[in-house]
Amino acid sequence: MKNNLNLLPDNIKEILVNQGIKELTPPQEKSILLGLLDGKNLVVSSPTASGKTLIAEIAIINNYFKTKKKAIYLCPMKSLANEKYESFTKKYSFLKTALSIGDFDKVDAYLQDYDVIITSNEKMDSLLRHGIRWIRNTSTIIVDEVHLINDLSRGPTLEVLITRLRKILPNAQFIYLSATIKNDVELSKWLDARLVKSNFRPISLIHGNLLFNKIIYEDGTEKILNFGVSDEESLLKDTIIEGKQIIFFLTSRRNTESLAKRLARSTENMLSEEVKKELNKVSEKLKNVLETPTSQCMLLSEVVKKGVAFHHAGLLMEQRNIIEVAFKNNLIKCICATPTLAVGVNLPAYRVVVRDLKRYDGYGSNWIPVLEYSQQAGRAGRPDYDKKGEALTISRSEEEQKIIIERYINGENEEIYSKLSAEPILRTHVLSLITDLFARHKKSLLDFFKSTFWAYQFKGDFELESKVLNVINELAEWGFIKIEKDNYLCTPIGKRISELYLDPLSAHKILVAFNNIKNVELNEISLLQLITNCVEMHNLLKVSSKDHPLIIKLLNDWEKNLLIKEPSPFDYYYEQYLSSIKTVFAFIEWINEKDDEYLRKAFNLAPGILRSMLFIGDWLIYSIGEIAKFVLDEDERKEMLSLVKKLRVRMQYGVKEELLPLIFLKGIGRKRARKLFDASIKSPQDLLKEEEKAKKLIGEKTFERVKKTLLYSNNSSRHLSKGLA
Repeated sequence: MKNNLNLLPDNIKEILVNQGIKELTPPQEKSILLGLLDGKNLVVSSPTASGKTLIAEIAIINNYFKTKKKAIYLCPMKSLANEKYESFTKKYSFLKTALSIGDFDKVDAYLQDYDVIITSNEKMDSLLRHGIRWIRNTSTIIVDEVHLINDLSRGPTLEVLITRLRKILPNAQFIYLSATIKNDVELSKWLDARLVKSNFRPISLIHGNLLFNKIIYEDGTEKILNFGVSDEESLLKDTIIEGKQIIFFLTSRRNTESLAKRLARSTENMLSEEVKKELNKVSEKLKNVLETPTSQCMLLSEVVKKGVAFHHAGLLMEQRNIIEVAFKNNLIKCICATPTLAVGVNLPAYRVVVRDLKRYDGYGSNWIPVLEYSQQAGRAGRPDYDKKGEALTISRSEEEQKIIIERYINGENEEIYSKLSAEPILRTHVLSLITDLFARHKKSLLDFFKSTFWAYQFKGDFELESKVLNVINELAEWGFIKIEKDNYLCTPIGKRISELYLDPLSAHKILVAFNNIKNVELNEISLLQLITNCVEMHNLLKVSSKDHPLIIKLLNDWEKNLLIKEPSPFDYYYEQYLSSIKTVFAFIEWINEKDDEYLRKAFNLAPGILRSMLFIGDWLIYSIGEIAKFVLDEDERKEMLSLVKKLRVRMQYGVKEELLPLIFLKGIGRKRARKLFDASIKSPQDLLKEEEKAKKLIGEKTFERVKKTLLYSNNSSRHLSKGLA
C-alpha cells in the first residue's frame, strides 16, 4: 500500500517521521487532497482524537516555510491554550512560539517577534482592539472548537472575531477544527471553506447503557456486573480490574464531590502498594496548595489517596493541574468531573460515563444536548493504550433506557446556531468595530454584520439593522460615540472602554455612579459595590430569606459609602441589587483576612470560584481607575486612584491595609505578614532591625530569603514603592 506521507513535501514529511508518525489518518489525507498545502480554507469536522490538531500544525509549518509569516492558533479556553503551547514547543523547536492569554489591557508587543501565537479567543479580540500592527503579517489562522459559536457565552465573541479576521486577512489560510455537527455544510459555506468530514477515530468508540447491573452495547453485546454495589461503584471496580481508567461526567460540583467520596470507599484494596505510595505524594501536594487547607482540600486529598479525584471550577487551577498530571500518569484511576473537562485539556480515559443527562436550566430539569454528550463521550479511548473506548450512560428504568438509547446512542448531534442576536452582546462588539475604524459608517457597520453567521443563517436584514441601530443610539446616548449623519466617531472615553474589554453598560453604570462621589464617603465598599453591579461579575451570591436581616444591616451601615443607592423593592432588578450587597460583604471578609474555609462555609464560595471572582474583580477595579482619569476632577481622581491601587493589592492577597508594606516581600504570605505585624514588625525596616524575632516568627530560611531580597534592592522603601506600582 502506498504511504500517504508521500503526499507531503519532503521537509514536512521528515518532521513528522521524526515524531514517530508513520502514516496520515483519513481526515489528514483528505485535508491534503482538498487543498491543505495549497492554502485552501478548510472546516475539519471529525471526532476527538481523529488527528485534527496535526492538520492545523501541517498548515502552520507549510505556510511558514513558504511565506515566513505568522500563524495564530485560537483556543476557546486558557487551559487548552496552555496545553497546545506545551505540545507545540516540544514538537516544533525551530518555530518561535508564544502563549498570550493574560491581561486584556496589554498589547503584548513582544508577539511581533514570534512565528506562532497561541491565544484565547477573547485575548485575540482584545489584541485587535489595541490595534496590533503585526496582524497583517499573518498567513495562517487556526480556529479550534469552532462549533462553540453555538455557545451562549463564548459564541458571539468567536463569531465576531472570525468575521473580523476574515476581513483583515482575506489572503490568509483559515483552518477551522470542529466536532461533528449536523449543519457543518452550512458552516463551511458561511466560512467559504472546503469541508473535510470524517467519522474516523484511531480507536473505536462503542456506546452502551447500564441498567440493573447489565451493560447493553450498541453492537448488541452485553456485560453483567456482579459486584453487589451501586452502578457507579460497579463500573469503577470493573474498570480497575481491567487495568483501565474512568471519567464520570456530572452536572454540578456538589455531585462530583459526593460521587468521588462514595467511590473512594471501593478502591482502597484494588491499588498496588507502589501506586498508593505515589498517590500519597499527590495527596499531600493537593492538600497544601493553600496556606491553610479547606475542608474541600482535605476531602480531595483523602479521596486521591484511594485513586479517585473530583475536578471542577471550585478547585484552584494548581489543584486541577496536579489531578490531570496524576491521571495521565495512571495514578488516579477515576475522575468525577463537571462538563468543562470535556472541552478543556486532552484527558482521555478508557471508559467515560455520562451519568447526568439532565440539567436544571432555570425552567426545569431538561435533557442535555446530544452535542454536549458527544463532547463528553469523545474522551473515551486512549490512543497508544487501547484498541477501543467505551462511552456509557446509566438508566434507572427500562423506559428511561429506551429514551437514552434513542436520543443519545442512536441520535445525531444538533445543528449549531449563532448566538449573536442579543443586544447586550452586540454592545461591546459594535463599539469595538467603531473604535478601531473598522466600521465608521452606517453602511460599513451593517455590511460587517451581514457577513456574520447570524445574518447567513437567519437572512433577516431588517431585524439585524434594527438591533444594530438600537445599540448605536444607546452608545451615543452614553457618550461613547458621536453620530454625524450616517458617520460614527468614537469618543476618547469610548475608545478606552473598548480597549479595557469592558461591556459599555458596565462603563455607563460606573460613570453614572461617579456622579454621586461628592455625596458619599469613598472607601473600598464603594468600589466593591461598583464591580458587583457590572455585567462581567458572574456568580453573584444568591440571597435567601435568612440573609435579609444581614442585608438590611449592611445597607444601613454602608449607606454613606454606597455609590449606587437602593432601588425600590418593586424594581425588577431589586433581587440582583441585594445579591450584589451580599457579594460585596464576601469580598470585604476576604480583604479583612478571613480564610478560604470561612468563606466556603459562610458563602458557599469554593476557593476556585473565589479566585475567578477576584480575577474579574481586579480587572474591573483597574477599569474603574482608568475611567476615573477621564471624568473626575484632580482631587477626586487622586483619591480614586489611590483607593484603586490599595484595593487591588488587598484583593490579590486578602489582607487589611495595614499589611501592605509587608505583603510584597517574597515568601511572606498573608499568614506570615499577620504574625509579623502582630509582633510589632510592621515594615521591611522593622524586619531587618528585629532579625532574631523575625526568624522565630517566619523561620530562618524564609527570613534569609527576604533579607537577601531587601539588601539586593538597596533599601526597603524602593522595594516597597516598586511593589505598590
